[in-house]
Amino acid sequence: MQRLPLRTLVRGPDRPDRILYHGLWFRSHNNPRYAELLPRLDRLDRVLIMVSGRRPVRAAQYRALHAVRPLRNRLLLRLGSRGYRYLLTADYRQIPFFGGTVVADVDDPVFTPAEVAALGRANLAAYVVTDERAARRFEELGVSRPWHVVPQGVSLASLAETQKREVARLRRDGDFVVGYMAAYLRAAGDPGGDNALYNVDHLLDLWPAIVGRVPRARLWLLGEASTRVRARVTGRDDVVLFGRVPKEEVLAHAANFDVALYPRTEDQGIRAAKVAEYMGAGAPIVSYEYEVTQDVRAAAAGVLVRTPGEFVEAVAALADHPARRAELAAASYAAGRRLDWDVLARRYADEILDRYLPPG
Repeated sequence: MQRLPLRTLVRGPDRPDRILYHGLWFRSHNNPRYAELLPRLDRLDRVLIMVSGRRPVRAAQYRALHAVRPLRNRLLLRLGSRGYRYLLTADYRQIPFFGGTVVADVDDPVFTPAEVAALGRANLAAYVVTDERAARRFEELGVSRPWHVVPQGVSLASLAETQKREVARLRRDGDFVVGYMAAYLRAAGDPGGDNALYNVDHLLDLWPAIVGRVPRARLWLLGEASTRVRARVTGRDDVVLFGRVPKEEVLAHAANFDVALYPRTEDQGIRAAKVAEYMGAGAPIVSYEYEVTQDVRAAAAGVLVRTPGEFVEAVAALADHPARRAELAAASYAAGRRLDWDVLARRYADEILDRYLPPG
């Protein structure tokens, strides 16, 4: 993503309507919401600290930058306040140090007293969440600032038919492709393995039962797999590890899923970018029934279940009924059109930034 150097904070913006954004940026994987949204906001000046894409270097840099975050926020945000009137932030800790008006994007709320206090500060004009439930919870905790919902989206421009056909060549004749994707694929005992966003133990526990019902099923796993995960699937020709797939190729892979899975074991209260990507690719979805997956129900884009047994049965039923699968795929595709980042970014600019951080 195009960025401006840190000296921009000293020089100030070229025009008074510009909006400052500051944060860390990795040369490999980044938060998909900001990777798609930020470049589409024309008034944004992105002043970023770049972090290496190489794992050992990345880890060391991140730990160092994390350790000095309070000092870094204090120094750089106060410096930026000298020239910028406006700030869009994805880190509530920046709000107290900026002297102008702020809009906060809270895609992963933690509801701590510090976060609640920051969202109650006088210079915060409004905040954005991905799900209404998060805003209602903040209201219960005493936050009275205006809020808006902008869900997780999908970049439909990245879905190229040529790429889709190239990926289709990876299918074997007769395969029933069941897909799952995450930035990282982790198991219990791995760093991050206790995070339901990345843990795939439950999915791999379900898989033998799914294959028992659907012998032609083949599991495509997209994401950086740990050594434990790789060891667990070694020798299985019904599981394919793709590794980390470039974000511009993710939809082409998901579009080749006969069924896309959302097998997370808990509702973390935030909308998943993954579900939006599944719908953007037009994939039927099987998921546990959570508040954050109600978009799937509302769009009639998949099957929501409550138990592991129901999860296995839902996948097997869709394998046996291609007409039902096609019906869900069409609904998923239609819902994905409404979640295109081009559409959501225009809303974000018009309804939020231009309202609370006016260019006049």
